[in-house]
Amino acid sequence: LANNNVKSIVEDKSGNLWFGTEGGGVSRYDGKSFANYSIEQGLGGKNVWSIEEDKKGNLWFGTDGGGVSRFDGEVFTNFSTNQGLADKTILCIKEDKKGNIWFGTEGNGISCFNGRTFTNYSTEQGLAENSVWCITEDKMGNLWFGTSGGGVSRFDGKTFTNFTTKQGLTSNSIWSIKE
Repeated sequence: LANNNVKSIVEDKSGNLWFGTEGGGVSRYDGKSFANYSIEQGLGGKNVWSIEEDKKGNLWFGTDGGGVSRFDGEVFTNFSTNQGLADKTILCIKEDKKGNIWFGTEGNGISCFNGRTFTNYSTEQGLAENSVWCITEDKMGNLWFGTSGGGVSRFDGKTFTNFTTKQGLTSNSIWSIKE
């Protein structure tokens, strides 16, 4: 394992376990041994907060300060603010049913990648808070964003609806959401 401080874990379609670590990049465990990937192999950052495997089998790694890295099994492709990503620190990642990849950032809202371009959303568009810790999609196709102090935002593809302690949440800091 690249580092004992593990921040995220995903099992890919092949049964490999991927560990995002603080300071060590990413480790893949195939059931027998570890393979480590870091900046030297093309990963965008050494701190990996989130991992998501898309429908095509690409792995996406959200890093602290290095944007997001897509790994196709051979090569890393890095995306940052220069390519349109809202922030260089990615806390969470979610692929929606349409194949768009959503990224929650540390302080600049969310980015949606449609395979070609990024669309960014923040409090200016109605998001409850710009630090987004988690993302989930419900059965109706709504996206839910848990924020750091702003409660929860539900996005129906057009508008945001926000929920806070005023609507019954016990806290406005939301670390995870599950339907």
